[in-house]
Amino acid sequence: MKKVLFLVLSVSLAAFLLSSCADTTQVQDTTPDTPTVKADTGGDDMAVRAINNQVKGFAIDGFAGAKATINKNEDLENMKRIVALVKPIIDKIPDGYVMQITGHAADYPTPALQRSVSVARAKKIYDELRKAGVPASKMTYKGVGISEPREGYSPKDFAQRRVSFKAVKK
Repeated sequence: MKKVLFLVLSVSLAAFLLSSCADTTQVQDTTPDTPTVKADTGGDDMAVRAINNQVKGFAIDGFAGAKATINKNEDLENMKRIVALVKPIIDKIPDGYVMQITGHAADYPTPALQRSVSVARAKKIYDELRKAGVPASKMTYKGVGISEPREGYSPKDFAQRRVSFKAVKK
């Protein structure tokens, strides 16, 4: 319950930050017959930073062993909840950026297995977001195996079996 409350508060805060960061400033030249020009205030970079701060804590875990399946009802509900939270965030990503969905794996016997499992996990969430109506042009996915481990956990720990999110340039 605390996770849900934290996620709801995080989404609300990020939405507020995005709406306040996206403003542009009007600059007027005093020369006669010069049109008003909107100055770029770096709103895209600020928006992307706000998005990444918002999704930083989002991780879909509960993947079974060396698979891309989620079996427990609790973990399936968590996945659905995070997909529902991420979808409107992706809609706010500025042009030129995409939401990168990154699959992670625990320390399996071979790097090839780690990579294939992590790619399959990222694609699973990518497919769920596509089913939820997110355009393919706003997302990308990749697998990183165990190369980006979750801090504070053993490389073999089940907590390494997850999917994370980050807005990146196309």
